[in-house]
Amino acid sequence: MTHKQGGRLPLRTPHRLVLIAGAASALALTLALVPAATSQAATPGRYTTIDVPGAAATIAIGVNDSGVVSGFYADSSGNDHGFLDRAGRFTTIDVPGAASTVLTVVNDAGVAVGYYTDSTGGAHGFVDRDGTFTTVDAPGAGSGSRQGTFVANMNNAGVIAGFTVDSSGVQHGFIERGGRFTAVNDPHAGTTAGQGTSVGYVNDAGQITGSYNKSNGDTVAFAGPAESYTTVSDPLAPPFSTLTATINDAGVVVGNYFDASGVVHGFAERRGVFTPVEDPAGPGGTNAGGISNRGVIVGFYFDGSGSIHGFELSPPR
Repeated sequence: MTHKQGGRLPLRTPHRLVLIAGAASALALTLALVPAATSQAATPGRYTTIDVPGAAATIAIGVNDSGVVSGFYADSSGNDHGFLDRAGRFTTIDVPGAASTVLTVVNDAGVAVGYYTDSTGGAHGFVDRDGTFTTVDAPGAGSGSRQGTFVANMNNAGVIAGFTVDSSGVQHGFIERGGRFTAVNDPHAGTTAGQGTSVGYVNDAGQITGSYNKSNGDTVAFAGPAESYTTVSDPLAPPFSTLTATINDAGVVVGNYFDASGVVHGFAERRGVFTPVEDPAGPGGTNAGGISNRGVIVGFYFDGSGSIHGFELSPPR
């Protein structure tokens, strides 16, 4: 994983790390019925910094309803390791034999998922049940460097969301249920290297987040039911700069956009109302990564020197 300084890291966890359907007529009809989006004051609550001890950078990605935070950190050599944070008690998660491990989400049953890279740079999804690792390789995934299977999350029903990068460098979203993979490829997505569709999250109701890259280079974010999702665009964002990350069971979406200077800004969206998520400790930018059903938001920010720290935003009591 490459960490770019100064708030200009185009990072999505395999919902946000692309490094993250329905017919066109149905999508157009849905968009016509969506009310105009509005924006309001910043999300209230208390921000807490998350730093894995000894890490060069800490990136929080997910949080479950028990408050367990998941993510990954870079060590002093630039190698990535997964972590779980249980009220300040950190546990490192490394897939045995992997060159790097990125832990994305731990569900309420304590099952952790993510992806790892092998010695050639190829990616493979994994499921970690109490230290027993199972590899997830989706059909059609490439095997070269920066190709493979990227697992974004597993919901409480055991449904997995993620995407693949094929041998041509094209992304394809997927939903996996009991070993059966269902492709999610938006009809408007491009079909050459760096284009395609990524799925970043699936909640317990089956709603998903993700994005697709068009042939002209535009990135379009979406959220909602897999068969009839709608596009998401923060009204403060420049065109085609919004990325969705997570959707909780109440339908609250968190995500990010990049301003004209390339600085990242977080948001939470509910029923078309966008609320900024901006950690005051992060003048270099804030990336909102996950939200629990209790309304706790996690992500990461860039401090004044460009260093990367995780954060947790607890809602006001």
